[in-house]
Amino acid sequence: MPISAIQMKLNRTAQRAALIAERRAISAQVRKQWDREIAMQVYDWCQSNQVQTAGVYSPIQAEPSLHEVFPQLTELGIRLALPSAPVPNQGLTFSAWQPGDELMKDRFGVLVPLDSAPLVKPDVLFIPCVGFTPDRYRLGYGGGFYDRTLADRPKPKTVGIAYKISRCELEIQSHDIGLDYIITNL
Repeated sequence: MPISAIQMKLNRTAQRAALIAERRAISAQVRKQWDREIAMQVYDWCQSNQVQTAGVYSPIQAEPSLHEVFPQLTELGIRLALPSAPVPNQGLTFSAWQPGDELMKDRFGVLVPLDSAPLVKPDVLFIPCVGFTPDRYRLGYGGGFYDRTLADRPKPKTVGIAYKISRCELEIQSHDIGLDYIITNL
């Protein structure tokens, strides 16, 4: 019997909650080490892929933090941008940002650039994953912001960022868009 849309939503909701709880249970010391491992890989990936503008993120709910690598990326000449979701049911917009710039909280409580920051189109997006599959599909928070963003054309390169423990099986839905790469802790 095929799984219904309601069952699929319930399954994703339970899976999301379990993965976030597992991520939150990681000790601060282990998280810091894993974040460092991920940051080194992000740096290497950017050097190898001639990145000009990278969409990054402000971590929430115990997501991997890339803050350690941001100054190094700007030293490479990479322009950074943070996402915001200014319009309900639309994709994300990205605003130029660099370490030290003032941030504000959006309607979701996420740190974003000030409204005066210029909008940019990143050529690569580093996307936090609540979960990810071996085929590079991502489980997010369920708002669909990244899915709608990736449906726009031209699609930037996409790199999922997650802890290895977030690998999961996922019932792929028609709106899901696979990522180009996944970077996890070693």
